[in-house]
Amino acid sequence: MNRPRLDGVHHYKVPVSDLGESLRWYARVFGAERQAQFDHRSSAGVLYAYVLYVPKLGLLELRYAPCTAKAISGHDPVTYAVPTRADLRAWAGHLDALGVENSGELRGVIGWVLVFRDPDGLAVRLYTREHHAFDEAHADVDSRWLRLSADAEVVDAKP
Repeated sequence: MNRPRLDGVHHYKVPVSDLGESLRWYARVFGAERQAQFDHRSSAGVLYAYVLYVPKLGLLELRYAPCTAKAISGHDPVTYAVPTRADLRAWAGHLDALGVENSGELRGVIGWVLVFRDPDGLAVRLYTREHHAFDEAHADVDSRWLRLSADAEVVDAKP
């Protein structure tokens, strides 16, 4: 079967409860820059989204959606890549310097991971492209930073 082609990710969309606070946080943490020419407004002129440029990631839309932001607090919809453990440690230092609570370096199943939360509690994960052998037994899966949300139920999925 010939599938139509894809060409990567156009932009990421994050639901937020406070556009201004989230804009400041993403700028401070990721160096994101608002692309004001792409601000989204309703037909009545009400601002409901900012579009940001994040270096090495591309476009990120902050969409005013407080109910959705609250409902997915703690969820980690995307994991961003960093090249090495040294880069992950540099991120931990960066976050510490900004006063952003984070997990520090954790051992993942095939690499190392760092977790922190945005102003609405959305989990942001950074995972190394540098990896170790698959090792689920020694991964930090019981860390409060990596556990499933409290209301999630682990099931044995059958294909």
